[in-house]
Amino acid sequence: MLTETLLALFALIFFLHGGVAIWQFLLGAVPAEMRTRADVAGRRSLAALVSYIRATAAVAVVDGVLLGIGLAVLGVPLAAPLAALVFLGAFVPILGAVVSGTAAVLVALVIQGPIIALIVLALLVAIMQLEGHVLQPLLLGRAVKLHPLAVVLAIGAGLVVAGIAGALLAVPLLAVLNSGIRSLRSDADHEADPADIHTSEPTESAVPLDEPAPERRPDATEPGPTARPER
Repeated sequence: MLTETLLALFALIFFLHGGVAIWQFLLGAVPAEMRTRADVAGRRSLAALVSYIRATAAVAVVDGVLLGIGLAVLGVPLAAPLAALVFLGAFVPILGAVVSGTAAVLVALVIQGPIIALIVLALLVAIMQLEGHVLQPLLLGRAVKLHPLAVVLAIGAGLVVAGIAGALLAVPLLAVLNSGIRSLRSDADHEADPADIHTSEPTESAVPLDEPAPERRPDATEPGPTARPER
């Protein structure tokens, strides 16, 4: 674990310091005619990942704070560690907060009896309803456009392949792939400027080819046609 931590820290320092140069080096392996399009797709994938992490962190903070306040009011011990556990579990969509919140219900059941445990369970269900119907549509829905079935299947596949770590990384990976593939399939993305990938309005006004050119009116200062004298 110490070796893996040091390796991750070493790589992180160089990614932060020379990430742009590393990305440009990787783009060198792409054919020249597809390089701009791949650059745009990569930047959009990274933007989707950043948006997903920020939205998920906001949802996790709300879940942890609300449950921690409820546990503290009910007098359940270990309120802060249980709230932190729910915060970490919320990074796994749909399942994480439910599984981690079960620990709070069990602690309340063992220490303070079934009535307090039922109240904690009701609080947990209310928090999950708030997350599912308000927070996730407002925050995650704007960050990444993923179907709920795709999210559940990605989490299940991640659990089977790599356990808890796979479930944690499955949805961000799916969001990155979804954004990158959508960008590569778009016909207009390869013409976009990688530095400004959100600009979609044309810079020049398009004139339909089937409309005739506007008739030019003679200027008042220009001399008109002279009449030829009759013979």
